[in-house]
Order: sequence, then structure tokens, then C-alpha cells
Amino acid sequence: MLTETATVVKVEGDKITVSASVKTGCSQCQAATDCGTSAVAKAFTPRQQLLTVSSPLPVKTGDQVMIGIPEQKMLLASLLVYLVPLLAFIGSVMATTLLTQWHELSGFAIGAIVAWVSVKAVSRGVLRRQNIRFEPVIISKITAQPKAV
Repeated sequence: MLTETATVVKVEGDKITVSASVKTGCSQCQAATDCGTSAVAKAFTPRQQLLTVSSPLPVKTGDQVMIGIPEQKMLLASLLVYLVPLLAFIGSVMATTLLTQWHELSGFAIGAIVAWVSVKAVSRGVLRRQNIRFEPVIISKITAQPKAV
């Protein structure tokens, strides 16, 4: 299970909104200070991400919770978002080239349009609010450590 610590920012019945820090792989890389990709990631990655999830636990605003999503769900979402458009592109280019006498650039343009439509369709299906298969879950409430006086 892929897990992350988040802070509860809003509670509405059994639905809570949590704020989680976005981390990039660049922060762990030793070459991050000399890498252009790291600079781009820092510039364009939002610092906090808000997620609305169902909470089986009683929580209040300000509580720390552990949220998670199973690896299989993450792999399935990645497969859908990357592989389906690639296959749609390749298939439509091949079909256009084999079934018509059009120029190759026409096949490429049609392939790009079909791939773009498939990206939009898959993204809408994966990110749709009603699709609870890909929704993170609350694993636990993190208790505050008592401070020594």
C-alpha cells in the first residue's frame, strides 16, 4: 500500500478533506541541485494537494491521518492512462495507413486526435468522483506524541 501523512482541513459528515504535501522523486535524488528536471518539478509541482475521502474514523480539523491507496490500483490507473492512449495512437495510425490512400501525415494527425480523445476518456473515467476504485482510503489516525515538560 502506498501511504502518505495528511492533515484534515474540513469535515462534512463521513467525508473529509485532507491536505497532503506533494513530494517528487527529485527531492530524493543526489543530482537534484544540478538537474534541470528538478528545477522544473519544483517550479510546477503544487506544494499541497487537497483530497476528499470517506472516513471510517472520527476525526476533526487539524488531525493527522495516514491515507493510502493499494499498489494494484495505482498500477491499473497508470496502465489505463499511459497504455490505452498509446495503443489507440498506434492502432489508428496503422488502420489509417492500411485502409486509406492518404498521406502518412494524415494518419499521424488522426492517430494524435484518437490518442487525445482516449486520454480524455480514460482520465475522466479514472478521476471521476463516483469511481471509488481509485479513491485513497484513511488507514489510521495519527496520535500526537505527548510532549515532555
